[in-house]
Amino acid sequence: MSDVLRVLELAFGAAREGGAPLPHAVLEGLLRGTGAAGGAIGRGNEVLARTGGVPNEPRRAPLPAGRDAFWLELDGAPEPAEPVRVAAGVVLGNWVLREELKQARFAERRRLWEIESLRAIAEALGGTLEPARIAEELLMHAAALLDARRGEVWLTAGGGAGPALRLAGAGATAACASGDCVMAARVGGEVLRADEVAALPDHGLLEPGRLAVPVVGRRGRLGVLALAEREVRGGTAPFAPTDAETLALYASQAAVALENATLHREALEQERTERELELAATIQRQLLPTAIPTPAGFDLAAKSEPSRRVGGDVYDVIATPKGLFLMLGDVAGKGIPAALMAASLQAAVRLLVQESPPLDELTRRLHQHVLASTPDSKFATVFLAYLATDGALEWVSAGHNPVLLVGPSGGCERLLAVGPPLGLLEDSHYPSSRAVMVPGSVLLAYTDGLSEAPAPGDDGADFGVEGITAHTVARRGEAMERLVAELFTAVAVHTGGAPPHDDRTVLAARRLAG
Repeated sequence: MSDVLRVLELAFGAAREGGAPLPHAVLEGLLRGTGAAGGAIGRGNEVLARTGGVPNEPRRAPLPAGRDAFWLELDGAPEPAEPVRVAAGVVLGNWVLREELKQARFAERRRLWEIESLRAIAEALGGTLEPARIAEELLMHAAALLDARRGEVWLTAGGGAGPALRLAGAGATAACASGDCVMAARVGGEVLRADEVAALPDHGLLEPGRLAVPVVGRRGRLGVLALAEREVRGGTAPFAPTDAETLALYASQAAVALENATLHREALEQERTERELELAATIQRQLLPTAIPTPAGFDLAAKSEPSRRVGGDVYDVIATPKGLFLMLGDVAGKGIPAALMAASLQAAVRLLVQESPPLDELTRRLHQHVLASTPDSKFATVFLAYLATDGALEWVSAGHNPVLLVGPSGGCERLLAVGPPLGLLEDSHYPSSRAVMVPGSVLLAYTDGLSEAPAPGDDGADFGVEGITAHTVARRGEAMERLVAELFTAVAVHTGGAPPHDDRTVLAARRLAG
């Protein structure tokens, strides 16, 4: 048998028998054929096989193979004949192609396997909107896929962590990148300590016995997926970079599912908040007088528009033995907190006015109520008055805007505040003052949502007390309901139709002439 055939036969025999790697088989055949004591086969700077020591004066002989540049070094023997070297190069070149094909097929099978695994996990995660269930499904599939004995999923506040998410055996919490980090699911025992979860870098953790990747969504880090002890036949095997890539794909699917769950939860919360706000707005409207008591010889009207669904403005008109009790209040702030304080203020007024106390005493007791029942940062401006049937007006203004008293001829008196807002300064006093509404005169109280309504533009002027005064004087002879409606229209025109920046409320009374 020629040397060329021996090389080919040795190569085929090594491939069939599954013995030493083919470069070693080729080298052994060349050593036997040349009688060399040792040698090496390589490609470029890579040594593929070596037997014996490194020659003192190595000489490399090329093994032609077309695409790849293989070489041969022999110790103590001349290089083989060219046909033998060509045969060895061809065998090695075919071996490289077979190895590349095997790797390509393996990569293809792995990719198909990953796609099928991703389809399965996407289907499993897409069937639930509960973060706890998502964590369980994620861990179950990931541990089964990579044959991990231990695993756990940690979730941050952004991923849906909460007290209800702490499962049996998973009660540890620690600060994570965006809030509390809750261990939501675990199998087989601990993988990461809480401080390791908090400090996990963006590229994750890859150790022979542990693997962890962050679960990252559009809102940032949502959690951490960690596995340990990859099980193989007869023991465990280290995790590889490809395992980290696969786990990262699972984490991406989990991030989508967790964000969908968060959006669903937020939508439900928003819907519930909208229902509660609508109910609060309905209750607040019902607290305002449904019908204003109007004694003979007078015309009264009122209107309130909150800047949000509910607001901090409140008014009331109550019949008492002393005449009509008028009240207009403006609580500091907006929205639900201001609305709650406004309701408390109105309830206190209705309770106190039942006794028809002197106005300064009523205001003092109302001030004490606000001090005792609200935080230090909360206060309210109010205008309170008794209006008798003969036009006598007793009034108190606690930090409120100037109230207008327009005479029948168009003259205007401003009823100014006699003290600070209720609930602001503990030792405040509120002496009452007196005025008279002669026939044809108009009393108009308003909140600063009208007077401070700005015109469009950064330098737009406020509608101002002057604007309210001019409007009231010009329309003093009209019905109060029309005067009030046209005042709101004038303010809206002044602001260019922009949404109110503050609550707007007006209470107006006119003593009819004759």
